[in-house]
Amino acid sequence: MKTFKNAHTIYDLEYGSAPTYDPKNEAFYYVYSYFDKANEAYRSDIRFYDLHSGADELLVSNGKENYSPTYQNGYLLYLSNDNQTQKPQVHSYHLKSHTQQVLTQTESGINHVEWIPNTESFLFTTSLRLEEKETDPKENPYSRKIKTLNYQADGIGFVDKEKKNYLCEQKLSEENYTVIDPQSTGYGLRRIVSVSSDSRYIYYEGQVDPNSDWNQDSAVFIYDRQTAETSKLTAQFEKGIFSEAAPSPDGHFVAMVGSELPYETNNQFNLYLYNTKTKDFQNLSEDLDIQFADNSVSDFYQHITRSLIQWAPDSQSFYVQTSEYGDVLLYQVSLKGNMKLISEKGQVLKEYLVLENGDILASTSRFDKPFTWQLFNGKIWRYLSSDIEAHYSDYLLANYQEVQYEAEDGGIIHGYFVQPPNFDVNKQYPLILNIHGGPYAMHASNFYHEAQYMAANGYCVLLINPRGSYGYGQDHVLGVYERYGKEDYTDLMTAISEACKEYPFIDEENLFLTGGSYGGFMTNWIVTRDHRFKAAASQRSMSNFVSLFSTSDIGYFFFRDQIGADITEIEKMWKNSPQAYADQVETPLLLLHPLNDYRCPFEQAQQFYTSLKYFGKETEMLVFHNASHELSRSGHPEQRIQRLEGIINWFNHYYEKE
Repeated sequence: MKTFKNAHTIYDLEYGSAPTYDPKNEAFYYVYSYFDKANEAYRSDIRFYDLHSGADELLVSNGKENYSPTYQNGYLLYLSNDNQTQKPQVHSYHLKSHTQQVLTQTESGINHVEWIPNTESFLFTTSLRLEEKETDPKENPYSRKIKTLNYQADGIGFVDKEKKNYLCEQKLSEENYTVIDPQSTGYGLRRIVSVSSDSRYIYYEGQVDPNSDWNQDSAVFIYDRQTAETSKLTAQFEKGIFSEAAPSPDGHFVAMVGSELPYETNNQFNLYLYNTKTKDFQNLSEDLDIQFADNSVSDFYQHITRSLIQWAPDSQSFYVQTSEYGDVLLYQVSLKGNMKLISEKGQVLKEYLVLENGDILASTSRFDKPFTWQLFNGKIWRYLSSDIEAHYSDYLLANYQEVQYEAEDGGIIHGYFVQPPNFDVNKQYPLILNIHGGPYAMHASNFYHEAQYMAANGYCVLLINPRGSYGYGQDHVLGVYERYGKEDYTDLMTAISEACKEYPFIDEENLFLTGGSYGGFMTNWIVTRDHRFKAAASQRSMSNFVSLFSTSDIGYFFFRDQIGADITEIEKMWKNSPQAYADQVETPLLLLHPLNDYRCPFEQAQQFYTSLKYFGKETEMLVFHNASHELSRSGHPEQRIQRLEGIINWFNHYYEKE
């Protein structure tokens, strides 16, 4: 049996996503994502799965990324790089004649494509500048003029403020398209656009004030294709974020997720139902304490596009995903708000599709089953055999055990204890505390290559969801609000202490620590206060909130909200910064950081590294060129390998074996 001990096993990862149903052939098409090792690149094909025979066949493969498929009337639309523009463009595939055609030629490429039901038209999103500027900064190789506060974005760099992401409509037989409106998709959400079953109304999320540097709120808008008029469906809410609008098949309702509070990532999403006849909104989750979204942590989910909310064909109920206690679950919700659990616990139901006959197709992931297709007929789930599932059958996987401890103030500390493959209870094992980012995320019961890699290298791994994590109610999420480094810190330290008591095979002389983004901040914070760890690796970290306020792409609003201070309260921000306590560090620390990280800029690692060196501490930096904050999830494959190897090599260097 193979294991994930070698970091190059990242090239062995495969995943299926974005299913679209073909009722005529009783089959579905999906995106098959994998790595092209020879070219050190990501690739994705479009595959065809026959629900009768179980045949799983290749349909579109051209050495590129092909994704976002949408089926209608014998045609498949999808995105793929165009040879002429070198950008993702809309392609069509006629299933009977097997002919393909490039349908768009936009300068910036296409972000998403979707059929308009029962028509020959489709919708797409692309970045456009509708009004020409007198001068274009890109044409000047020596300088760039900046006038706005929100002028940069991670993964992009400098932002062209004259450009916006627009929703557009185009006919299959024409080259020209109609620009509808600016479109945006909120943090952690998926639905780009939805269309009423009669093809008249288009629903989409857009910023309330797209020209504001300060207002991050969004609303659901509705566009009437007959009158070409746009209105704000959620106009009665003066603030908040609303998205994932899903119209019922009979047109009487629109379900969506949202919050009536100003946009902040620490606010759980509620579940809303809009009555198109009475024009009334109902908060179906007013008495519930659940996060309606998927906040699970992993490192290889590619091209997921199916919506969090989808309707049953009879319009009497709809389905929605939630994040709870490390699982991502699927519920059926009645028009009165009654919720019935549909999926099984102990897994992440990552994506699903309601078929025309009411069956549900879903992709799921567990720590011991990296990927499966499942089909629900209203009573039972059954597994669909697939090439992807078979691909992982040769691997010996690490075992997860749920853990739950009591916090100092009585709160919940929940997560997972990961044991190495071929675990022997009579041996002593080093332990890695691996802290997720966010902080508004959730270590989950799904397959996580990073944890599997660490475990396969002989380490136990502790994946804890401290204060600030989703999945345990609003109070748990808010527990880190304006309290970075307080109860979240004690939660993690309690978990380490309790795990060492619970598992006598843990070698308490060989404890290690790592985390990325917020987890990087917490790693930096912990080593200034607790000296039990033999070594630590801080990734894409935060060290100085004073400078981060001004240099991060979201710093000026995110850290004002999260830390409860701005640049006028430097002392408070400084006291909450690991940098202020660099002289107290005793743990050897490796700082791993992308050079082009605009979320947690490289200067954060520089400052902490320089201070540690100044005070004579053991530290090194591993810097990744041309990489963004998304390094661990979608960065260059070889850099992701170097990152994993860098962490384990650092720990192995300080690991004292008997």
